[in-house]
Amino acid sequence: MRIWIVALALLFSACSTPPMEVTQVPQMPSGVGVAAELQKRYDETIRMCNGASSQPAFLCSGLMLRATDTPNGFHVWDPSPGAIELGGMSFSYLRKDASFRHMPWDRNNGYIIYPVLKRPVGTVQTMVLCVFPIDGATWGRDKPGCGASDVYPVVSKRCQSQNITTAEQWVAHTFTHNVDYFRYQCSFDVRDEMNELAADSFYQAIRAIALKPVGRPGFNEFSELIIKTWPKGIPAQLPIEAFFYVDSGLAVARYNQRDFYNESKGKIVPIIKLTMPTSTQNARFELRQEDQDVAQSRLP
Repeated sequence: MRIWIVALALLFSACSTPPMEVTQVPQMPSGVGVAAELQKRYDETIRMCNGASSQPAFLCSGLMLRATDTPNGFHVWDPSPGAIELGGMSFSYLRKDASFRHMPWDRNNGYIIYPVLKRPVGTVQTMVLCVFPIDGATWGRDKPGCGASDVYPVVSKRCQSQNITTAEQWVAHTFTHNVDYFRYQCSFDVRDEMNELAADSFYQAIRAIALKPVGRPGFNEFSELIIKTWPKGIPAQLPIEAFFYVDSGLAVARYNQRDFYNESKGKIVPIIKLTMPTSTQNARFELRQEDQDVAQSRLP
């Protein structure tokens, strides 16, 4: 399958800032190609995209994934009522230098979205608002889930507002004795208005993941990104790259693939088997034809 690559130079605020190079493909890549791309981005530990300090690495590398529950009368890609009220949706960031060994809340399936600079033509542009190196307990924070927690309203505001700008400062701040780490921590601001500070802000969050004290926290060690909530009912416009499963999550992944295919009027998103990383092995991504619920003859 031939893929045309379109490079777009977007407007930028300062002459010293390199243009944002957007690679968009008008056709969906093959299922095997998706697995290879996921592995490539997982292994790619760059600090920023296109060498630009205003382009955080999540725009082009790593994986932004959302672990999901078994569907119960709703479409798994639609925001929940709580996410609509908050204005933010929770994702995790998985990369070789930002790994975690267990899915959020021990869920066994979910979906992965394209990074902004590699999303297909015609899909919406997602917006990452902040990142927590560990579970951010975002349901108890100021909207959109990035601000102060209800338990520690002063010390849990966005990191930059407290002059916390490095991974070392975040670790020293968060792992204070006898506190709830998840609610005590602050989030790294990566919004567009951070401009030339955005890439380093995200990179410090990645570094903080590696600098966490051994054994702390003892659970929910996954990172949490807050992405601006998108509208309900627009499946064909969403930049969903893959449905994934771990362990016994295949049946739900198959249901979600079929549901998405029906609701998007024929858009095929592959199911990928994700093997989580261990202390000795990196994560692995595999396309298995027998896992696909949509007719195999239709799968690229």
